[in-house]
Amino acid sequence: MWRLSFLLPFLTPCFAKTITLDWDISWVSASPDGYTRPVIGVNGQWPCPGIEADVGDTIVVNVKNSLGNETTGIHWHGMYQQGTISMDGASEMTQCPIPPGSTFTYTFTAYPAGSYWWHAHNHGQYPDGLRGPMIIHDRRLENSYEASSEFTMTVSDWYHDQMPYLLHSYLGPDNPNGIEPIPNSCIVNDAASTIIPIRSREKLLLRIINIGALAHLFVQFDSHQLTVVAVDSIPVRPRTVDGIRISPGQRYDVLITGKPYATRNYGLITRMDTAIFKANSSSSKLNCNGILSYSAKLSNPPPLRTTEFSLADDITFQPTDNQPLLEPVDQTITYNPKLIYYPNIGPRIALGDAPYHHQKVPTLYTALTTGTSATNPAVYGKGVQPTVLRAGKVIQIVVNNADTAAHPMHLHGHHFQVVGRGSGTWNGVVDVNQWGGLSPGVRRGPMRRDTVDVPPNGWVVIRFKAERPGIWLFHCHIEFHVEAGMTTTFIEAPELLQTISHPKIPDDHIQVCKLQNRPTEGNCAGKKGQDVLDTRECEEGPKEAGWG
Repeated sequence: MWRLSFLLPFLTPCFAKTITLDWDISWVSASPDGYTRPVIGVNGQWPCPGIEADVGDTIVVNVKNSLGNETTGIHWHGMYQQGTISMDGASEMTQCPIPPGSTFTYTFTAYPAGSYWWHAHNHGQYPDGLRGPMIIHDRRLENSYEASSEFTMTVSDWYHDQMPYLLHSYLGPDNPNGIEPIPNSCIVNDAASTIIPIRSREKLLLRIINIGALAHLFVQFDSHQLTVVAVDSIPVRPRTVDGIRISPGQRYDVLITGKPYATRNYGLITRMDTAIFKANSSSSKLNCNGILSYSAKLSNPPPLRTTEFSLADDITFQPTDNQPLLEPVDQTITYNPKLIYYPNIGPRIALGDAPYHHQKVPTLYTALTTGTSATNPAVYGKGVQPTVLRAGKVIQIVVNNADTAAHPMHLHGHHFQVVGRGSGTWNGVVDVNQWGGLSPGVRRGPMRRDTVDVPPNGWVVIRFKAERPGIWLFHCHIEFHVEAGMTTTFIEAPELLQTISHPKIPDDHIQVCKLQNRPTEGNCAGKKGQDVLDTRECEEGPKEAGWG
């Protein structure tokens, strides 16, 4: 796997550079768990490449879609995209999907620093392999860890069938209860196992990223504890734990200290959390293993088989900047996700009033071309479940989850405060004791991250400030639920967005819309002027929700 042997010296922002990548996306064959199947690779290779940059660098990715049978689009998970909202990469929201044979360029600033990943955000595509880690270095912060080396470890579930088949089955009329397909196996660094080098007495900075489609995973090492130093790229006060549970979309940066005198190598285990599964997983390979290797000359351990995990509660981690609780709240939005079965169509999931489905005009283009009407949520169409957020306001989101499984909720373009979490339905009380304790007199604030679990039969409350004009999705990061419609859209400060979005949408972005006969101006249906509030053409039925 992709490894940086020694941390480079700190580089000041004056050394910011441009990193240009040329990616030809196509089908290749791979067998990460021993079963050979088609996967989506880059430049004829799989696993796909990681991206590494320093904070403040400019990243340019020239994409060519050579898939032949699928459109595509790439999201840069966790990037703020300040001033570059058209580069967020969510198909149908900030761009039209890239059709086969077309090219498309993403250009954005590497910000903020931390552990991230990139992945397809187009018709449930990334579980077929189009994904990879993205590390944005803050050399000063990394040097403060006094680590001698670092290693990036991706963990994931894996399916032998391709996503179009899985989605057709999951979203079809024969699945009234919305039972998700069970993964065939667990993989680590897109393989059945991995080797992580470590040295005696020295610290290793390990970046753990869940790039999976469904499963939450436990991660634990034999005879080595993990000192958590960042959660979804937010630096936190170091805390030593036995293991972590990491959900799709989440990341943890941890330090592992090498033993003074290692006489053998040690095992690591990642295990899929079967609590998320609603069908029998007895035929699945739930564990994937690895080796924490002090030396190739030392003996390797047998695979770990532990099923006992002592885990940290992420809500109790303390960000090092001590950002206080955002208050007072200006706008509260409450979601009560529900499964809806449409006869002869199939199951869908509504986060808001109805399941999400896209419109003819990408939502960003509507926000930029409808003038003063852009502050009216009606112009975007009910299908995208739009909510307009006013600039500078404190937004509170409440998610009450009546499901028997957890939902990892992700917000594009923001880190949010995790104000509270519990069982049942939220009672409206903020309990600061949930956040963990600090020394007397030290200001404390809630944990921040960009992907948070809503517990089964429970709730979560998050807050953020509307200070990034743009179009931002809020959705469950279980990819099957995204395609079932468990998504809503925040249109943040559209009146400001219209004044700062120059230069205009790039020509190659407009061109891919034209190739698909898609309008790039007007409301959700492409209507302008006096007809901008005529959205009758946008009111499609539930058959339009999700894939297909």
